[in-house]
Amino acid sequence: MVEYARASLKLSTKQDDGHTLEWHLNVIYEQSGEMPPELDVPPIPHELVHVWEYFCQLSAKRTNGGMAANPISDEQIIAWERRHGFRLTPFEGECIDALDEVFLSNQ
Repeated sequence: MVEYARASLKLSTKQDDGHTLEWHLNVIYEQSGEMPPELDVPPIPHELVHVWEYFCQLSAKRTNGGMAANPISDEQIIAWERRHGFRLTPFEGECIDALDEVFLSNQ
């Protein structure tokens, strides 16, 4: 799942013209007929799709420190759990922490 996150977040990076890297690579693919290797994103194991969805929900609510996004705090996770009426398993929490590290390193 971390490899999916790395590839997916890299592809969603805005370029100087405002389009994402994925958009540019798809244009190259359409024009050349050769798929750039960066578009070959590893799939998320189906058992972990829900964790990716949780991470996306949490990430959408993250705060910004002015220069860059802040890490997802434990308090934000607890509030999210309370709002949704369940608790993450320790494994799911570790996955979200790992995904957050990938997200922050991609900035």
